[in-house]
Amino acid sequence: MAIRSNLEKHTISWLKRQDIGGKLNKNISIQRKEVWDSEKKSNLIVSLLLDIPVESLLFEEVEDGSYNVLDGKQRTLALCSFLDGSFPLSPKIRIKVLEGIDLVKQTFSSLPNFMKERILEYELSISILRPLDVEERATVFFMRNQAVSLSKMDLSLVMLGQEAMSNFSKLCDHNFMMNKIKLTTPARRKREDLGILLQYLILHKRPEFGFSGKEIMRFCDEIKNGDVEISYNEVEDMLNYLDKSFPMKMQYLKKVHVPIVMHVARDAKSEGMEPEEFRRCIDAFFVELDSDGEYMATCMAGSSKRSNVLARVRIMGEWIDQKEISQRMGDVLSSLVQRIGAPGIG
Repeated sequence: MAIRSNLEKHTISWLKRQDIGGKLNKNISIQRKEVWDSEKKSNLIVSLLLDIPVESLLFEEVEDGSYNVLDGKQRTLALCSFLDGSFPLSPKIRIKVLEGIDLVKQTFSSLPNFMKERILEYELSISILRPLDVEERATVFFMRNQAVSLSKMDLSLVMLGQEAMSNFSKLCDHNFMMNKIKLTTPARRKREDLGILLQYLILHKRPEFGFSGKEIMRFCDEIKNGDVEISYNEVEDMLNYLDKSFPMKMQYLKKVHVPIVMHVARDAKSEGMEPEEFRRCIDAFFVELDSDGEYMATCMAGSSKRSNVLARVRIMGEWIDQKEISQRMGDVLSSLVQRIGAPGIG
């Protein structure tokens, strides 16, 4: 596999034209979501005004003449959004006054013309790769990011491959995942919603694994290689069941608990438990939890260890089973009482 590329120089005004023309694909599936805050984006803009060299970008030229942003997404997003007027320069920028101009809260349009021109004429180094197949694209992204501090989850996106990542992205957009579980916006940017789905699937497909970053990466690699088959429709059905079970966001639907709740919900659903009854059982489980009990102990340090993960599954599963048995016994007793008390019986 030989990767063909050229190192080219392009001004930021060229980048702007590509963006306006819809020729920059900044959201390929293996990339992270936007994670830079206003301070980081603002400091990038100040770097341009100071003529500080910016690390090279990596684009893939597609056959239709557009570009996939393979590396440098955060810088590309920051540049394009500043030129669009999407954010003012942060009060936290490192250099607040430059050449007599107060930069704080300046937008692109409010900057003096000489500063606008300096930004637009700034030359970027961009490595342009010729069209890649899915495997080549994933390899380039992985190898390019070996030296930077990407999380295990970021690298797991590469392991999954483009087709699987597309399917998982749709599941992450499900109403249950978007509106019922407790995840902050920064956590979603770090793809912790995807991590929850992968942990649920590990419990179902690879119970011999824990939830460590390396084990998740290995699981993603198995999905990509076809060693693990995922039914995305089954996962969607499970999310539909959970969406009916929880009409609103619950405080206890946190990252450490949700994969376990999903796993026991799968068994409850297969046994015919109604969504409302499942929610009542889970409500009772978390209400009656002893904060220093066995379950909560497995949620502390080492929560991703296989032994702690399986302990949570066991404890919650046993609770649901007991509640279901109690409910059924209550239904039987109620039926008997009604029969004994009914006219003509006795």
